[in-house]
Amino acid sequence: MNCPDAVRLMNAYVDEELDAASVLALEAHLRGCARCRARADSLHALRSGVQRHTEFRMAPTSLRDKVQARLGHLESVPAGATRRRVAMGAAALAVVALAAWTLRGTLEPAPANVARGTGKVVYHVSSSQNAGAALRTLRNHLEASPETKVVVVAHNEGVDFLLRGARDESGQLFATAVRQFKDRGVDFRVCNNTLVRRRIDGGGILPEATLVPSGIAEISRLQEREGYTYMRM
Repeated sequence: MNCPDAVRLMNAYVDEELDAASVLALEAHLRGCARCRARADSLHALRSGVQRHTEFRMAPTSLRDKVQARLGHLESVPAGATRRRVAMGAAALAVVALAAWTLRGTLEPAPANVARGTGKVVYHVSSSQNAGAALRTLRNHLEASPETKVVVVAHNEGVDFLLRGARDESGQLFATAVRQFKDRGVDFRVCNNTLVRRRIDGGGILPEATLVPSGIAEISRLQEREGYTYMRM
């Protein structure tokens, strides 16, 4: 991947909208390109700043169905300029509807029976150099949203922190933190393809972790079939 390709994907990357394969390709480029890495860091900082001052509210199913129904009309519209006009109209409808809903959300309090901070998230750890920071982020995440269902998928060098005897930057055993997270319902899954490629004995994996055939396939499955939000660490 070159710099123009990286820049083209950067916003989607920071917004966690890329597929796993694109994330891996982009991160490989970032490791070797200080300029693009600085750009990504700036976008991450901007995103974090916006999130700290913005309340997230889920649009209702009825709104989503209306937008999807309007977009579905494209299938019966002739190709060419007419279809483009219909598409633009549908997109405008979506923007206006979502804006109206967001404004409404700022004026009306959320119902008392609506749970906040619930959901499903898959943490993708591809380097154990980031494992300590990832676990700290995960701890903060669960403190803010204790009902969140979390799966941590490790592959490539990311499996190292789940090996017996692995220690963090302060010399503490990762096993202690992993055990505590496991008790809180966090699942740890290790890519077996990585173990085979790197000739790592599966018996060396912490007992709190389970093996999956492919880390990337597992992440894709969780996203596509079980509705997990993707977080790369």
